[in-house]
Amino acid sequence: MSDGLITPRASALFYVVAAIGVALAAWRARTELTEKSAATAALVTALVFAMQMIDVPVLPGVSSHVLGGAVAALLLGPFTAALCLTFVLTVQAFLFADGGLTTLGANTTVMALVGVAGGYGTAVALRAYLASRDTAHRDTWSPTAGTFTVAFAAGCASVFTAVTGFVVVYAISGAAHMPLSTLAYLYGAHAPVALLEGLVTGAVVVAATGASHTRLVTALGVAAFGVAGILSTFAVSTFTADTPDALEAATLRGCDTTQTSPTGNCMARGVREHRLAGSALADYRVGGQEGSTGAAGAIGVLATIAVAGTGFRALTRRRESVAHFELPR
Repeated sequence: MSDGLITPRASALFYVVAAIGVALAAWRARTELTEKSAATAALVTALVFAMQMIDVPVLPGVSSHVLGGAVAALLLGPFTAALCLTFVLTVQAFLFADGGLTTLGANTTVMALVGVAGGYGTAVALRAYLASRDTAHRDTWSPTAGTFTVAFAAGCASVFTAVTGFVVVYAISGAAHMPLSTLAYLYGAHAPVALLEGLVTGAVVVAATGASHTRLVTALGVAAFGVAGILSTFAVSTFTADTPDALEAATLRGCDTTQTSPTGNCMARGVREHRLAGSALADYRVGGQEGSTGAAGAIGVLATIAVAGTGFRALTRRRESVAHFELPR
């Protein structure tokens, strides 16, 4: 959500909601983190940041990216995952002018709290169902198939719960009326995003399952820098230059002008330019230079690792993690 999409009163309200939610997540994340896993959590956060840089076409003239909340939740636990997304959203807003400063609380509520909760809750429920089904019918599931099924469903659910969270936030804001056709378009446009999220979540979790700590840390680091430095440049330059994402496309329906200065009878008519739009890394470009997305992405990965690593180390307890969700083996 950009600045101006919701009212100032709603922005303040959801800053409070986000602050309470993130504080509770930080308190509970201490039961999920160890000194060893803090480094892994920082690299998962960097990977989520890198994955969110890649916009792929989902509809004609519309692009989107994965959220990464389900990936983080299944690898680290739901409370640590909420902090992962919070760190990512903060780095994006302040370093890359991506996502409004006034709506950071609302974005955190929707993506870091609601989206993660929806994905993780789906994984827990589906795992319990599959376990009871196996017991009752003596079905034999491949460990890999079971892991992928749970992760895929979690990824899909995280997108739709985040979309629902946005609808609730926007309704509470009352900034403008949301036509039923726009609501249908919003969910429909996110259907391919949910499919993409499920596939990516399944692939990453399956690849990480059973890996040693050293191999996992190495793979996460290589993946984060690889995605940010190489794939993001290719995807941005080839597929999605100047195309709105699914949320922007929905809120721009009915506008008379472009997404940079929307006017008319649309949800985004109050949107204004980011206050840091002229910063050195705005729009994921170094100094506004064409072809510098990869370099900006690498800087973002390093910044995310630094911010997340500092935060997770501050929460680390010197004991083994408990209450961690275990994937099917």
